[in-house]
Amino acid sequence: MQHARRPGRTVWTVLVVVLALTVVNVGVGATWWSRASADPTAAVTVTATPTPAVTPTPTVLPDPVGSDGIPLAEHPSASQGPATLDLAHTWAPRTDLPTAGRLLHVTIPATRSHFTARPGLLWLPPAALVPDPPALPVVVLLPGQSRGSGPEDLETGGHLTETMDAVAAMHAGLAPIVVVPDQLGPDSGNPMCVDGPLGNSRTYLEQDVPAWITSHLRVQTGASAWTIGGFSQGGTCAIQLGAGDPGRFGNIIDVSGELGPTLGSPGESIARGFSGNAAAYRAAQPEALLAAHRPYRDSSAFFTAAQLDSHYGPAMPVVSAWAAAAGMHVTTWVVPGAKHNWLNARTAIAAGMAWLVPRIGLAPGP
Repeated sequence: MQHARRPGRTVWTVLVVVLALTVVNVGVGATWWSRASADPTAAVTVTATPTPAVTPTPTVLPDPVGSDGIPLAEHPSASQGPATLDLAHTWAPRTDLPTAGRLLHVTIPATRSHFTARPGLLWLPPAALVPDPPALPVVVLLPGQSRGSGPEDLETGGHLTETMDAVAAMHAGLAPIVVVPDQLGPDSGNPMCVDGPLGNSRTYLEQDVPAWITSHLRVQTGASAWTIGGFSQGGTCAIQLGAGDPGRFGNIIDVSGELGPTLGSPGESIARGFSGNAAAYRAAQPEALLAAHRPYRDSSAFFTAAQLDSHYGPAMPVVSAWAAAAGMHVTTWVVPGAKHNWLNARTAIAAGMAWLVPRIGLAPGP
């Protein structure tokens, strides 16, 4: 399916403000919002109207496409893609560049993990829809966990297409490819992004999903071009995977994540998720993963929390401090006046994307 909605006022506001503020060199362990604006409430009410030249509008989908709906030109060549590309300085948009991206439902097989996953989402930016698309960075983005939740939530609640079309419109059609796999399973459970009796969610995300991406899409292959992100339980998974596999994921976007994977209490988590193995439970916590893989010389992480979120919010400064102490380049932001909901999530995801694009070579560097 295709979504080509005009980016809403909120998305354009967040992106313009964030892009303006991220020229500040915040460094390791910095909080860019507090440094860049003395009045964050005023900052988020700034309005911005896109010019007609960059306003996404419905476009004709490129032909031909494969049976999966992915343009054949986007399928990778036999040779491995480049580790990274400086597209901010080398990309020359074509005159026939589409003005909006494309959203697809995709099936990502669990070849190694045998995890029972539902179809995921794939968003392709305009730059991926031309006859000779460049290899692009990729973001693996995960939804939160609640009854009935799944990948579709990032579109219906998170307004993924709206956000990413706005990012692309501000960068001459460039944006990361976004893949939204199902880390929860058909019952919208919480396998905690680990391998265990609730399913091999970790292997699915660390092996099956990347294997599908590199075999179906023209993507850059270096860790600095790969990002793992998510909201709530998905944010917790993001720091677990980013900390545990820095050779794959060089960037992390953790939106309102928790201190670590949990089913409500350590006892229940150990019993149901780790077959009673307390040592395995402790080893799966972000604090332990960060300690085991430090120092992180090339990893960057963006942590956000909602200002009015008394349950998940307190975890953000703790986890971000662990990451900074382990050597990650850490940026934090508290979303003003926000609660733990999708309004907060889509604002924070838009901010995370604006933070990310210069780090992955799609805009001049930070």
